Amino acid sequence: MGRPLRSPFLLLVDMRSAFRVACFGYVNPGVVFAVDAYPAPNTGAYVKAKRPFIGADCAMVAQVLAAWGVEAHLIGNALGDDALGHDTLSRLRALGVHTHLRLDASLRTPHEVDIADRAGTRTFFVEDNAPVWESLKQADLDAIETADMLYVDWYVGEEAALRAVTHACAHSVPVFLNVEVSLSQPELHRALIERATYAQSPMSDVHVHQEDPLGIAHLLREYGVEVAFVTRGKFGSLALSAAGLIECAAPTVAVVDTQGAGAVYSAAAIFSLLQGLPLPLVVQAATHTASLKCAQHELVTPSPLEVLQRA
Repeated sequence: MGRPLRSPFLLLVDMRSAFRVACFGYVNPGVVFAVDAYPAPNTGAYVKAKRPFIGADCAMVAQVLAAWGVEAHLIGNALGDDALGHDTLSRLRALGVHTHLRLDASLRTPHEVDIADRAGTRTFFVEDNAPVWESLKQADLDAIETADMLYVDWYVGEEAALRAVTHACAHSVPVFLNVEVSLSQPELHRALIERATYAQSPMSDVHVHQEDPLGIAHLLREYGVEVAFVTRGKFGSLALSAAGLIECAAPTVAVVDTQGAGAVYSAAAIFSLLQGLPLPLVVQAATHTASLKCAQHELVTPSPLEVLQRA
């Protein structure tokens, strides 16, 4: 599929990068430790690399989109009016992200620790800080109203997520929903999915053998999404729409850090959809861009259009 991507088509798509995307979900800073293998109990591991990051997925999507020239707005929970909270906002703004987060002196900014290994697995340790996470329910949603698309993480809880999604629907803003789906609990998150335009369901390498990726895509379509994306780790991804099924294998890369790969896939899919690329190229761009993330510690990769031009 390499040669067709170098056709004049890519010169004809809307190359406008100043789209506006609102990203809604949890925001908290943290650090990633990269190890060769996750240690067994009562043992340890040498850290090959460590890097600070600002999660969760919505925050990483916003950072990547901003790096690609998109006007990215981040709507999240409140942070503490402390040194870490101020530093988090400063770092996001320096990266070009428009922040819609308040600082609250009664809160303490949480700090996350993630462990990423060369097998492609990621383990995260998130502080149990209910007042911070609950504050997302009162987040200011005004930035959604003028957005070209809204990105939402399902794991923030149905009340907070539904509030954001419903607000987007009321203003005719397409919704890109990151949602974990299982055929063993098909009704879970249905209210959210039914309001989404696009849905991405993540699956790890292990889950691919426990769940039916195509069955999940059909379930998402049954609930009304226009395009159902299912990511499958090293096995690539698929997308199902009214036009049919598209599958894309993941390119072979030397895995060093998978933290953020799902967010990069979402960002690449959103970017490509807004650029007006046909769905086969959207899927290829998202799959290949996310794979590039797995081969590096840094979050930001070349843009999807650059990735397609190199294919």
